[in-house]
Amino acid sequence: SVVGLKPTYGLVSRYGLVAYASSLDQIGPITKDVRDCATLLNLLAGHDERDTTSIERPKVDYTAALKNDVKGLRIAVPKEFFGEGINEEVKTKLEEAIAKYKELGAEVEEVSLNVAEYALATYYIIACAEASSNLGRFDGIRYGHRAEKGERLRDIYFNSRSEGFGPEVKRRIILGTYVLSSGYYDAYYKKAQKVRTLISNQFNEVFANHDVILTPTSPTTAFEFNSKSSPLEMYLADICTVPVNVAGLPGISIPCGVDSKGMPVGMQLIGNKFQEETILNAAYTFEQATNFRANYKPEFKK
Repeated sequence: SVVGLKPTYGLVSRYGLVAYASSLDQIGPITKDVRDCATLLNLLAGHDERDTTSIERPKVDYTAALKNDVKGLRIAVPKEFFGEGINEEVKTKLEEAIAKYKELGAEVEEVSLNVAEYALATYYIIACAEASSNLGRFDGIRYGHRAEKGERLRDIYFNSRSEGFGPEVKRRIILGTYVLSSGYYDAYYKKAQKVRTLISNQFNEVFANHDVILTPTSPTTAFEFNSKSSPLEMYLADICTVPVNVAGLPGISIPCGVDSKGMPVGMQLIGNKFQEETILNAAYTFEQATNFRANYKPEFKK
């Protein structure tokens, strides 16, 4: 039931962030509403010479973009993001949101954008490969946790990483090391980078005729702790959001309703590069028209 923004890659400095996947990492605000999100982005955005990926751009007041008007806004709805694997209740709430945008004067058109089919695999190959490289510095000597036991250098490395990294981090390091290893680099990492370019090109084609792309944030609403039986099930929960990271685009998630269990449904609005103002206004206009937070009364069960 919160608003989350992932800015365009390079808009916000990552100085001080623990590097996970350097070509994907980006920092953004998570807030109560869209106005707070725009206010925080005003503080976060800007060039930083300490981050080589930080891009120098004119200063923007993102709160000034909140005009509560989407008349003439061209919204693309990719049919592939509403297909198999998307919960029916999530689809229903997204369809209601699309109807609301039409009512507010936006122009909505269904398009084909089959990046979701390839983006998940591409993301996890690139992210794990870069994580394997970045997290290598956490050796118990220069960075991170240091184990108390260990007489030899090899023992310090082994024990520190065994104690300091959790199961999922270890899993991703192993996957990343594998795809970067001799004989597999071209088959996996290099190919994933080529697919990444194709994904970016597909987004560019859609943005040639549209201002915003509307998708679910997640295939389902939030699930209970330990309810997923395998890592793959967890990874599939990212299927709607990782294409935005792979292409380096800005995306905002806002609540657009609740399911039968009372859990909030997330709607994702994706913009072209450095078009945060567009998606913030689109999100703000929907938020003002539906007043979700005033009507959302969660029940916390012990």
